[in-house]
Amino acid sequence: MSEPSSAPANLAEENTALRTEITRLNKVVEALMNRAERSTQTDGSEFGQFQTTLMLEDLVRRRTEDLEGALRHNERITQELRQSEARFRGLANQSMVGIAVVECGKVTYINPRMQEMYGYTADELNTLGFMSVVVDEDRPKASTLLGRRLSGELSNVQHSFRARRKDGDIIDVELHGSSMQIEGGIALISLTLDVTERVRAEREVLALQSQLREQSIRDALTGLYNRRHLDEVLAREMLVAQRYHRPVSIVMVDIDHFKSVNDRYGHSAGDMVLRHVADVLKRNARASDICCRYGGEEFLLLMPGMPPEAARLRAEQLRREIASSPGIHGDIPIKVTASFGVASYPMHGQDSTRVIHASDAALYAAKNGGRNQVRSAELAATLDAASSLRK
Repeated sequence: MSEPSSAPANLAEENTALRTEITRLNKVVEALMNRAERSTQTDGSEFGQFQTTLMLEDLVRRRTEDLEGALRHNERITQELRQSEARFRGLANQSMVGIAVVECGKVTYINPRMQEMYGYTADELNTLGFMSVVVDEDRPKASTLLGRRLSGELSNVQHSFRARRKDGDIIDVELHGSSMQIEGGIALISLTLDVTERVRAEREVLALQSQLREQSIRDALTGLYNRRHLDEVLAREMLVAQRYHRPVSIVMVDIDHFKSVNDRYGHSAGDMVLRHVADVLKRNARASDICCRYGGEEFLLLMPGMPPEAARLRAEQLRREIASSPGIHGDIPIKVTASFGVASYPMHGQDSTRVIHASDAALYAAKNGGRNQVRSAELAATLDAASSLRK
């Protein structure tokens, strides 16, 4: 395949026509001079023959000079075009960018870089068609854009797609396309870049950003969400609950006698107990629930859409599972219990601050009542009122 070369071909044809015209004129002049000579011998004088000869020779000379001038001009243009094409070929062949030219729906040029990029020869690519190397998932979009370019609807385009090389490897390709008019037809020029490494690096950066984001909202020890994330989601969930008149329940959890675990078995045992309780909360949480390490040995369970009684029953289930499954530190089982306080929006508060305060008060009522139990905000308030009356 070669670059589009219609202009040099046209000039070559014109040069050939000029040379043919010069030869034809010389023959015409020769025939006229022969005729003039015969006529002069019969009817004219030598002076008339001389005048006729001069006139015809001058006519031929001037016409020949014009034609030869046009021929030299065309040859100079042809030479310049050939030099320009040579520069284009050298530049395109050395380019690190894949280059293809499509004229009237047919590929007329593919540079070596594009052949290397896809692993096919120019003849193979021309036979297969460029759409055949585009992966199935990206082919509809690429085909649509190519059709719009061929129809003249799009003059410039930039898009990305995945391509399958001849050896089966998948690469990421970025295409920059433009079009131009050549002899009344549309020629498409496509520049393609193998951006596989760039896309891979971008994906790694996004994955790292996601990982860092996740680390910033997670408690390193338990893997539960931290207070920072709680503040973000709690505000959002309260807005949804207020707009759609849905309940939101909050359960506060505190490990009983946690200090004694650290004092007796060491801080590594305390860390094990924290992870053990966190695992129980995670295993029993719904997809919409948010489990957080609230601070120290305290945890918070946010349950959107859950009414107070259902939240109390869930807390009781969690309490029983924690109490019945001791944590293991080395070979030593460590019995763990926890106290729970339950409160709900809108019953126990009209905003998140009041609901958290109500659940915290219920938690302390559970601890003051002997630990390892669940207290709801209503019951906690009733017990507090009864205690005040006894005093």
